[in-house]
Amino acid sequence: MADITQDLLKLQYSQNFPISGMQEADINLVLPPVPPASATVFGTVTDGTTPIANATVKLFDSQGVPYQHTITDATDAYTLTDIPSGTYTVASAKDGYLLSAGTSVVLSSGDSTQINLVCTPDPTLSLGAIAGTLQTLVDLVPTPLAGAKITLLNGSGEVVATTYSVEDGEFAFYDLADGAYTMVASAAGYFTTAPTAVTILNGSIANVSMSMQVDSRTYNGTVSGIIRDQSGNVVAGCFVGLFQIVDGRETLIATTKTNAEGKYLFGGVTGGQYVVKAKLNQ
Repeated sequence: MADITQDLLKLQYSQNFPISGMQEADINLVLPPVPPASATVFGTVTDGTTPIANATVKLFDSQGVPYQHTITDATDAYTLTDIPSGTYTVASAKDGYLLSAGTSVVLSSGDSTQINLVCTPDPTLSLGAIAGTLQTLVDLVPTPLAGAKITLLNGSGEVVATTYSVEDGEFAFYDLADGAYTMVASAAGYFTTAPTAVTILNGSIANVSMSMQVDSRTYNGTVSGIIRDQSGNVVAGCFVGLFQIVDGRETLIATTKTNAEGKYLFGGVTGGQYVVKAKLNQ
């Protein structure tokens, strides 16, 4: 078999130039060295037996950083070219399939390496999902609401899942079969939302936004305690006053009396500074 020749210096060319009569043309060229030959990775993507067209094949470097990707053709084949020498991992994925196991490969200049990948089908990946955000108004500014419970009900009104909003107000449901759903959000200090309708069709993804309104009846604090005498005995029937402090001035805003256990309670206390005072007459 004949030896295969390889370039040592890269092809270069001059600019166009004219020659007239006995004119002497002096054309000099500088030939740069040919860069090291790059490597190629090629192969197929299947589910073990059946070819998978339009699968994404991705090449990661030794640090796990994405380097290059391509798509399989109609016959499940792929090719990744112009890869410098080094250590890489190749993996593949497609909607409805789990990401394949990564295959490691060490490439040298000029290598052409075949790597066949297998993606496992997962029926749950063909199911639908709901991604949502929950917010409330704070001083008329939309603000994410965390810690609210979101309940998902099916078309028969049965609860199929529950979740909670996180710090940025986001929540999600997944692995949802096709059908009609409703969602309601609830949280202490807020009115429960009206049902929000969502339809999942052909494994679709629904993006929704929900908003909760503060319930001023419950979105307030409480002040409670026990009144005792100097001997540590509870004081029943004791007058207790709740004073609000505004600009250094105390204003009595609510009164009550202790029960037989010496306990008292003020509800519906709005934000602010307060002081409690108590006394008992004969």
